[in-house]
This record gives sequence, C-alpha cells and structure tokens, in this order.
Amino acid sequence: MRASNLLLIALLSTGCGGITAEAPITLKVGTDRAAARKELRAHKFCFKEDGGPQPNPDVFPRCSRAGAEWGESWVAVRYEAEKVVEVKRYERYSDDARAVERWNQLVGDRTKLHPDAPDATAFIQTKALEPGTRSVKAWRLDPQTVVGAYLLTPTPPANASVLEAIYKFEKTDSGIEVIED
Repeated sequence: MRASNLLLIALLSTGCGGITAEAPITLKVGTDRAAARKELRAHKFCFKEDGGPQPNPDVFPRCSRAGAEWGESWVAVRYEAEKVVEVKRYERYSDDARAVERWNQLVGDRTKLHPDAPDATAFIQTKALEPGTRSVKAWRLDPQTVVGAYLLTPTPPANASVLEAIYKFEKTDSGIEVIED
C-alpha cells in the first residue's frame, strides 16, 4: 500500500509542473501570430477563434480552470505585419494588498531571469506611462525586447492593478551622428 501511495504522489506532482499563468510571460517581439498563440496557451491563456478576420490586438482570456482565484487576468497582443510588437498581461484584483503582493512577486520573478537595465527603464519612462501608474520596473529580454512591470491604481478602461508589458525596443535618436572613416 505504501508503494502505491508514493507512486500516486509522484504522478500528481509531475502533473503540476510547467509554466503557470502567474509566471513571467516569455513571448518575445518578432514572434509570428501562430507561435504567439501557442506560447500563450502554454502560459494558460487561450485565444478564442470565431472564424472572422484576425483581430489586432488578439485578446487571450485565462484558459478554463477549476477552483477560485484572487483576481482575473488576460493578455492582449498587438502585431505589425503578423509579428508581435507588443504584449500586455493585465491583472485585476479587488484587494490592493493582493495587487502589491502580486507585483512584488512578478518583479522578483523577473529579476531572477534578467538583470536591471537602465536603458530599459529609460525607454519605458519615455513612453507614455500607463494610466494609474504607481510604480514601474523594467528589464531587457534581448537586444530588441523590453519588459515592464507596472503597479497600477485601477483606472478605466482596463481597471487593472498589475500590468506586465513587453515592448519592441526602439532606440531613441540622440541627435549625434557617428561618422566612420
């Protein structure tokens, strides 16, 4: 009987592994639409196709799941020429303490994956900050991708408390021209 209990525990614990909807989004700019949908499904966000024209942005609600959650979340992906240029995961919480806790968790998880990047922070701050921004932290995922984690005061239309946004990194022109001989 004891061996069967251990086997059951082993099987159940392996089924719980993998990416969760709370993990940092790993989708990078430049990804094509089909691959973006597949990757977001792995993050537990499901696109609902209706057979109509391709929307832009695509909106991915959380996949169906059992049990209760503290908030709700969804992802919006914007494309140019069928390639990802912007990803936003919105999270809405009715309790501000939970929103702050979740933002801290997201910042901690992102910091484990990527070091702080002053140029990413500068890039985020030159963009129009999201409505209701209380705090923002930014990282570089690769040479062309910046991610920001925003703690928000819920503001219409999204009324989100936490936002994870992935942007195409566009260097700002310094006005200095480099001439090589």
